[in-house]
Amino acid sequence: MDKRKGFTLVELLVVISIISLLMGILVPALGKVRAKGRRTVCMSNLQQIGVAFKIYLDDNRDIMPAACQYPSLNTDPNDYGFRPPITRFLMPSLKNQEVFKCPADIKDYYKDWGTSYEYNARMFSGRALSTSFMGRQGIKERNMHVMSDFDPVHPKISSKTEQSFRDQAYIKGERNYLYADWHVGNSKNQD
Repeated sequence: MDKRKGFTLVELLVVISIISLLMGILVPALGKVRAKGRRTVCMSNLQQIGVAFKIYLDDNRDIMPAACQYPSLNTDPNDYGFRPPITRFLMPSLKNQEVFKCPADIKDYYKDWGTSYEYNARMFSGRALSTSFMGRQGIKERNMHVMSDFDPVHPKISSKTEQSFRDQAYIKGERNYLYADWHVGNSKNQD
């Protein structure tokens, strides 16, 4: 007698429903982990940019680079008031151009302009930190942001899934900032 034991339809449906339930639990958690990973890589990039700033300042008597704020604004070196992008000043101290690419750059600024980050040129360009507008106002270096993401692309880590990341991050997201004391954080006042 050759009786083979197999799964019944009910057993198969129970297994499929358990797997579906587990996937429903894991997918949102996976989205949070990916978003947190993007933010961590971005913060690491800004930290490396901060090291390049320190090297630049050591070589240039603590005068901040006279760079443009947005690389798209100054593209023609023959224009009056031309200022090169910040990447030109910092690249000699960095080994990899990819440091200027935020993994959450959903508008492809890096592809278009060579950086996902904005330099706070209005405050610092061609000046020492202490003589900048913020320095003269008595603002502490831990509250002066030197660079940040162009847009608020980092979602707050919540129950958002990977799908909603691209839809909602730009609207409800946060920026990472590199401050003048060379720490990286969000926009909260550091006092």
